[in-house]
This record gives sequence, structure tokens and C-alpha cells, in this order.
Amino acid sequence: MKHTATREHVSSLSRPAARPLALGTALLLPFFIGLVTLLPRVIGLRDFFTTDEAHHWIRRSERFAAAIGAGHWDETILTGHPGVTLMWLGSLGLHLERLAASLGRATPPDALGHLAWLRLGPVLVHTLLLTVAYLLLRRLARPGLALVAALLWATSPFLVAHGRLLHLDALLTDLCLLAVLATLLAARAPRPLPWLLLTGLFCGLALLTKGPALILLPFVGLALFVLGGARSGAPGGQRGWFIRGIAWSTPRYLLVLAVAAAVTLALWPALWVAPGQALGRYLDEIVSNGGRPNGDGQFFFGSANADPGPLFYPVVALFRVTPLELLGLTGAVAGLTLIARRKHPGHDPVITRERITLLALAAFALFWTLVMAAGPKKFDRYILPAWPALLTLSAAGLLGMENWLRARLTRWRFARPAAGIAGLLALQGALLAWYHPYYLSYYNPLLGGGPVAQRAFLIGWGEGMDQVGAWLRARHDIGEGQILSALPATLQPFVPVPVQDVRAIDRASANYAVVYLESLQRRDAPAIYARITGASLPLHVVTIHGIEYAWIYQLPKPYQTAVEAEFGGAARLRGYTAVLEGRLLTITPAWDVRAPLGADLLLFVHVYNATGARVAGIDVPPGGASVPPTSAWLPGQQVAVPLPINLPADLPAGVYRLTAGLYDPTTFARLPLTAGPAADAAMAGPDAALLGEVVVQP
Repeated sequence: MKHTATREHVSSLSRPAARPLALGTALLLPFFIGLVTLLPRVIGLRDFFTTDEAHHWIRRSERFAAAIGAGHWDETILTGHPGVTLMWLGSLGLHLERLAASLGRATPPDALGHLAWLRLGPVLVHTLLLTVAYLLLRRLARPGLALVAALLWATSPFLVAHGRLLHLDALLTDLCLLAVLATLLAARAPRPLPWLLLTGLFCGLALLTKGPALILLPFVGLALFVLGGARSGAPGGQRGWFIRGIAWSTPRYLLVLAVAAAVTLALWPALWVAPGQALGRYLDEIVSNGGRPNGDGQFFFGSANADPGPLFYPVVALFRVTPLELLGLTGAVAGLTLIARRKHPGHDPVITRERITLLALAAFALFWTLVMAAGPKKFDRYILPAWPALLTLSAAGLLGMENWLRARLTRWRFARPAAGIAGLLALQGALLAWYHPYYLSYYNPLLGGGPVAQRAFLIGWGEGMDQVGAWLRARHDIGEGQILSALPATLQPFVPVPVQDVRAIDRASANYAVVYLESLQRRDAPAIYARITGASLPLHVVTIHGIEYAWIYQLPKPYQTAVEAEFGGAARLRGYTAVLEGRLLTITPAWDVRAPLGADLLLFVHVYNATGARVAGIDVPPGGASVPPTSAWLPGQQVAVPLPINLPADLPAGVYRLTAGLYDPTTFARLPLTAGPAADAAMAGPDAALLGEVVVQP
């Protein structure tokens, strides 16, 4: 049968159910969508701290809950974002944590467990809001399109990554999506009042979440005007359409704004007692924070710039989509192009309504991206509110491609709809499983994935610090000093010793330093990082999905006398400290490991008198009894263990020379002295370094 231009083949994924089980399926699908949305967001919430959670949102949620409990309404002004909805949800997680503890269902959690409870509130609400969005989209598009779009919302790594966090952007995304869908329903419904109230509700909640929600308000008004003018009415050409649009949309838009204002007032107690202060913080956040470049610096394709420029968000979008999502977007563009070329596009009301919905969502995504691109401060998460709209277009493209294939491949016509859905879930699910829990590390493998992305974008929000902490906790000398890090708050919960900012390098008693990718990209404190990275080799590199997030360095051990002797190109003796108490000489060599040593070597330290006769000495493992043998030493490791030498009780006063070297006790072969001061071979033998002299008093 030939398909005409005015008739569209309907995908098997999008045919309305016509069987007796249709009602049951319609009731089960929202539950299914909710489950698919919840699982990747709720599993393993004890993963890592993002910088904003560690520095801001944990404390803000706790203070907000305390202010609400005490009735101190003015103390609910904690940030200009204003983040009120997130703090309400963080408070919900806090109450769930306390309830579980009171019922004996949970032990008092550590810092990471506490964060997981606070994240739980937003995760549950994300699940609810995306499920509601699916139900709204079903009224605007074919059921199959709504289902595939909702599955993409549920499984897109970009949305999942932020939907697991105690943070604003994923919540703002959900509320913007719901507001846009409710607006489209209001513009199409015979009785728009319920949908207008719903639009106002979601706009108000979005405004309570983050300042950029103001972008939503003009779009809602414009959508009501354009679609209101297209509603059936008296003819009158373009002038009649314009007048109808103004007349229909103006009172309804004012109603939306009034509801949004009422919701904002009802849910932010600070507006009850200190409205001027609350609104002042809100506007100041938009102007002074959102209107300036990122104060910590940005990075885009190898360059640290204040503003990455207009190409930033399009390139980010390409790197953040999955291959399946990109395929769908390509199909959507091709489909819209074909529709635009048709002289007779068809008059199926369902298809027409769906196309209007898709065009409106595309317009919202473009509008949001353009406004965000106009500002100097740019992060990839700032375009997140456009993401569900793009994924809905991707879903339409995937279904259109399936239609095209079914029309040309006979054997595809009898495939069950569930097969396509299962395939989609399998592809996206496998991707999520591979990246769990580091969904922030996902970048499109078609463009080179993480290895290319780390040279293109500012990467590192605290992810990977859990692995840094695990590696450091296993070190035998973890307790010998503090740790330096650019993001101390994200590392501290994972290590048992204090973590200081890298700028404290000269005043902290530090043993290890963690160099984080984001700091290097922003060229933060370059002189300090040059000192850290130039002094030794990295002991360990934390790599996640091809992205080198962190380098762990051990800081050089202090010493009094410099030597700079190198043995076998593998062990460098930076210097040593000598302490003589009576006839007990304690030598503390400061070693810098440059390459694997392979064997369990011994260190000799010999003491010679003025005639070249050896009067004392030791042959011991260079790490003594407290450090693993040299075969386990890692390049970059710094070792300094005091080694006692008992001088003869009758040793006369005078000046004595110290020599040292390394050798294999199984063959007695010494490691070659490849650099540094050499001792007299006639006195000390080959490959012995001359350390210096020690004065023995009477």
C-alpha cells in the first residue's frame, strides 16, 4: 500500500492500545517510568561530595530546617539563588534520616551517609516530577512518543548525574519542563483554567529554585500569545490573529504570574517578615554572580578564559548526548526538514498537535540556550533545563526513523513494540551501568569521550576524591602529616587526617598533596602547583573513564644537609639530617624514589676517620622497620626514617666522614652512583656517595 504525503505511518511504539489490557497498561506505565527514573538516581548515593554540596547545600539545608523548626522566618534567607525548594527537600531528607534513626532502622551516619539522606529528598521528587511530565506529554503527543521521551529523560546520563545531587539545576530542569508542558496544554485546552493554575504553580516553584527561572516567564507569555492567537476565532488575517493573541493571552498570563507570586510567597517564609531583604538577595545574586564571569576561572579547548564564548553550549551539548540521543536528534532534524518541504503536510489533529508541541519544545530549548549563552558565566549544567526538550525531539526522531525503516523493511513490520522499548532501555541502561556512579564523567564516545573532553572543558566537581581518599587510607604513612588539596571539603570525609588548602603549603605540616584537574585547567595558584609537581613524581593518578582527575604527590621530606646523590637512576638521596647525642649518631636520609627499585635493597652508612679507616657503620633496609622494603617503593615516594649508628665508646674526638650507598644483599652488587658527590673509592669502595662530615666532641 502506498502512503500519500498527507498520511503518516504510525510507529508500532506509538499506536494507542486497542486491547482490553489498554487500561491496565496505561495505569502501569507511569509506575514503570517512575521506577526507571528512580533506580539510577537512588542507587549508591554514598559516592562522593561535589564542591557545592560540601561547601553550601548540606549546611544550608540544615540551617533552613532549623529556622523552620524554630519559626525564625527571616533566617530562611541563606542564599540569593534562592534555593528554597532544594532546602525544603534537603530538610525532608534530614527528617527521614532522623526518623530512621529513631526507629532503629539506621545507625547515626557518617558525613557521607548524612549526604545520602539529604540527597534522598530531591531524588524522590525528581522521580515524581518526571513521571508527572510524562503524563502531561501524553496529552500533547502520541503515547509512544511520550513513553520514549520519558525513558530518555529517565536514563540520559546528563540528567541522571545531576538528579542524584543535592543541587539546584536538575530540580530547575524538571520544573521548567512541567511549566512549558502545562503552558502548551493551557493553550490547547477548551477549559484552560486548570492548566494555567498548574503553569503558575510550576513557575513559582522554579522561581523559588534558581534565578534563571526568570527566563521561563517571557517564554510562557510568548507561547500563550502565539498559540492563543492560533485558536479558532473570527477571521481577520494577521491583524486578527495578533489581536486575538493579545486578547486571549493577556489575562491568562497575568493569572499565571499571580499564581507564581502566590506560590513564591507561600513557600518562602522570609517573604512574610523580610521581603525587601529576601528580594534584594535574589536580585543581587542574578546581577553580581550570574552577570559576571566565573570568579574561579573557566576553561574551554585548552584555554583558561573568563568567558568561553558562544560556541560553548552547542559543543557541550554534543559531548553530553549519548550516541542514541544524537541519532534521534539527527532524525528529528531530518524529519522536520521533510515536513517543511511538503506542500500538503496533512491534517491529522493528533499529528498536528504533536508537531506544535515539538516545535514549542525546540523553541524553548533554543530560547534558553541563547539567553544563557549571552551571559559571561558558563557551566555545562546551565543548559540542563533545555535537555528534556532536546530529548523529546530525539524521541520523535527515533520513532520517525523506525517508521521509515518499517515502511521499507517488511520483516520489521511485525516486530512487537516492546522490542524497540527494550532495545532503548538496554542501550541507555548499559551506558548508565558502565558509568555508575560517575555519571558526571560521561562524554560522548563518538567524539572521543573523556580523554578528549578533559582537553576541552573544565572538569572536576569533586568526583574522584573518594578514590583519592581510598588510596591514601591504604598508605602506611598516612598519619605522618596533613594533606594539601584544592578542594579540602570534598576530600576530608575520606581520609583520617586533616586536609588543608594548597595555599597552606608553607605553614601546614603536610605529607601528601592532591593536584586536581580542575585547578590545573583554571591555572589556579600556578606557582604552588609548580612546586608540588616539580619536586617529585606523582605517586598515583586517579583516572575515571579516561579522565585524569587527580594526581597524588608526596611532599619531599625535610633535611639539614643537601646531597643530591642518585643511585641507579632510581633512588635519589636529596639530603640527610645527622644528630649526635653522646656516642649515638642518628642519620635520617631523605629519599626521593624516581623509578621502581625491583629488589629488596640494603643501605650502608659508614663512618671513616681521618686516615680512611672505617670506625662504625650500619647495613639496614633504608626504610628501617616501619617502611615496606624497597621492592614495594613507588616512583614519587618520599622516605625519611631515622637510622641509629652506635659509635665506639672510646672513639676519640675529631672529624669523621660519612658515606652511603645501596646494594643487593643477595649478590652484594652496589647500585651505580649516577649523580652526586662520590666518596674516595680507595676508602669506601665503588659507588659510594660522600654525605659529609660529623664532628665528634671530646
